[in-house]
Amino acid sequence: MTRHSCMKCGAALGGDEIALHKKLIFRAATEYFCMDCLAAFCSTSRERLEQLAAYYHRTGECVLFAKQD
Repeated sequence: MTRHSCMKCGAALGGDEIALHKKLIFRAATEYFCMDCLAAFCSTSRERLEQLAAYYHRTGECVLFAKQD
C-alpha cells in the first residue's frame, strides 16, 4: 500500500490503482482515483480494470506494472 488516497472518495490506494490511473488518464498525475472511481470515470467495470492490470503484469508491456512470475 502507498500513502496515497483516492481524490474522489478518499479510499487508500494500491500500486495497481496508481499504475492504471497513470496508464489510462495521465502519466504524470500526482492525484489518483481508486479502482471503483476510475471504473466510473472510464464507464467500465472494476472487474475489467482488474483484468487489464493483470494483463499488464502478465505481459510486461507497460513499465508501470511490475511483471509477475
